[in-house]
Amino acid sequence: MLEQYKLPKYWKQFYSWLYGSKAWSTFFNKSWVQTVVTLGNNKRLSQAVLREIRPFDQVLQIGVTFGNLMEETADKIGRYGQYDIMDVSMTQLNMAKQKYQYIFPQMNFIHQNGADTIQKPLYGYDVVVCYLLLHEVPPQTKVKIINNALHAIKENGKVVFVDYHRPDYYHPLRYMVKMFNRLWQPFAEKLWDLDIADYCKTRIQYNWRTNLFFGKMYQKTVVTKRAPDILEEF
Repeated sequence: MLEQYKLPKYWKQFYSWLYGSKAWSTFFNKSWVQTVVTLGNNKRLSQAVLREIRPFDQVLQIGVTFGNLMEETADKIGRYGQYDIMDVSMTQLNMAKQKYQYIFPQMNFIHQNGADTIQKPLYGYDVVVCYLLLHEVPPQTKVKIINNALHAIKENGKVVFVDYHRPDYYHPLRYMVKMFNRLWQPFAEKLWDLDIADYCKTRIQYNWRTNLFFGKMYQKTVVTKRAPDILEEF
């Protein structure tokens, strides 16, 4: 299948060794590896996402994910739901497609950069999921992905962001994670400096609900559209 999207420079520089490699991707896809990478929080974070999804939902996930989140999401929405999975990497999409296409017919695989305009269903998606994605992209790409995700939901839909957060000052792993990020994930610390809402151009139009996990190391931020104010007087 021909590449439709040019891989971003940051992807080539920092993540091609992982997301462009079938061998490394297979290794990192193991549940125990994801548990180690997330400091024991993989199941907790996945379940936090699944609580925001209902049977028959139309769901868009921006970015293929390692572990069991995709199959658990497909199980949750059922055969009569819609589960679109978008990624800029054909390697990731092809691996996911080979694994799931005959098991979950509700899955659709879209080769696209989440920073580009998203073609949504007629009325939009019920849920858009960004799972451990924002910390991997530069600030200007964070802005594009967040705003694209918000524009893709229905009037009563939601966007679910799960990602890093600024941990407590006395968190025992704070400085270890900080050093790791500076060596391997140079854009992650931007989520320590700013809230996800700060990257949204129209943040006032939405409601933002954040839950924190593991000493504030991780966050789930759920965004819904704010109902228009009702005029009391005409």
